[in-house]
Amino acid sequence: MISQPTADTQGQTVGAGSGASAPPAEAYFIREPKTGVIDRCPNCRISIRVIEAPPAVVCPFCQARTLRESFPAAAPTPEPPGVFDAHMAEERYHPTARTVSFLLTFFIVLLLSVAIFLKIYNLNYYWYQPLVNLYSLTVGVFILSRFILAAFYMAPADVGYEPTVAVVVACRNEEGSIEKTIGRIYAGGYSPAKLEVVAVNDGSTDHTLEEMMRAQARHPALVVVDFEANKGKRHGMAVGALLARGEVLVYVDSDSFLMPGAIRKVVQGLADPTVAAVAGHTDVENVRVNALTKMQDVRYFVSYRIMKAAESLFGAVSCCPGCFSAYRKICVLHILDQWLHQKFMGHYATFGDDRALTNMLLRNYRILYDDEALATTIVPEHWKKYVVQQCRWKRSWVREMVLAGRFIWRKHPIAALSWYAMTILPMIAPLVMFNALIFAPITNQVAPTFYIGGVMVVTLLWSLYYLEKTGRPHWWAGFLFVLTYIIFFSWQGYYAMFTVRRTTWGTR
Repeated sequence: MISQPTADTQGQTVGAGSGASAPPAEAYFIREPKTGVIDRCPNCRISIRVIEAPPAVVCPFCQARTLRESFPAAAPTPEPPGVFDAHMAEERYHPTARTVSFLLTFFIVLLLSVAIFLKIYNLNYYWYQPLVNLYSLTVGVFILSRFILAAFYMAPADVGYEPTVAVVVACRNEEGSIEKTIGRIYAGGYSPAKLEVVAVNDGSTDHTLEEMMRAQARHPALVVVDFEANKGKRHGMAVGALLARGEVLVYVDSDSFLMPGAIRKVVQGLADPTVAAVAGHTDVENVRVNALTKMQDVRYFVSYRIMKAAESLFGAVSCCPGCFSAYRKICVLHILDQWLHQKFMGHYATFGDDRALTNMLLRNYRILYDDEALATTIVPEHWKKYVVQQCRWKRSWVREMVLAGRFIWRKHPIAALSWYAMTILPMIAPLVMFNALIFAPITNQVAPTFYIGGVMVVTLLWSLYYLEKTGRPHWWAGFLFVLTYIIFFSWQGYYAMFTVRRTTWGTR
């Protein structure tokens, strides 16, 4: 029977900082079948399967003693495709030629100067439309400040911090990616003696549980939790925290894949005891599929490397994404019950789990972003699924921005002002755009040249920044994002406000 590489061989093969390639044939060895145990709680209807990990003994939720039975572990098989061929960071970020980089930097600085000039020039006409011009100036200052602040961003230093880590993957109906996700965690080069992995099957109706068990046969230290009925991602994340023995929790989505060395890097920010969480950096895995995935790749990069980088300067990152983020476990356990049973307008919160968890920790701790801790994630490839996803995210954004507004004023003044700006400006944006692009041109018989020119300058600024930093050729997709935002997605804020009490995901 074929087994996984030994710890020493695996570390040499796919350790952080080395090229990730398929393991040599001698890395596999013959192994006798093992027997595992299943601890089941009939009250909570959950089962916990372990082979080499310590048994659960009691239910992590109700603390009742579990019913135990044994099971024969399946014969281990080789890792699925994509586990040992992870692209290193230097392969995903293609540095542009020195001359090209200089020219791009020059144009970025030039565009910043043009944007500033346009805003100053706009002051001459301020009283013609004072409210619209006030909005325009505020947006301009906000966007320009993000670029300026992001220029001073530095990733948390690698201080050699190596705590015990529990990686938790909670999922529902992800049979196509869960094995690869788990395999990449183990292939990431983190010390096996300090790493535990908990995979949670949230009542899947496909073969997700079977795929988890295949991964467990390959990695006997893996803990597999099975919810017999769907409980929600929040319960999946919570059971991982309750079972974890490590000092740090790393949450990874079931369709996200860690780069070698990502775990070791993301925990470095937690060496500071005032930090409760660190958001890693996520790129789009399926970027080459179509224009929609390319557009999301540009959007992801800008939202991380500009927005989160600016927030990180003040320890006030507004959301640690579920794709890949690390948390100090003791901080999570302190607010776990409040987070798990969070209600909004009388209804349990069943989405926006990551933003809600970030908010509750941000009240008393600092939250950072590490652009050197890399992962990729699969994004929607069809517009219908993308629209539904964005609507769900917008509803959680509305809810959490309201809740965070009650305490964010105690943070650094720049961080607080930015937070309130992010809350108010997007809700005003659709009305201003409608006035600038439709109402004003019709009533005044004047083309919206000035407004369109400003939008084009800012979009080109984002797109060229993306090109200079990544070297990826689809920088033009930034214009597609702005176009779709103006026409459709900006209006989702109002829809989210009226449907904020809904509890369904819409994509399940």
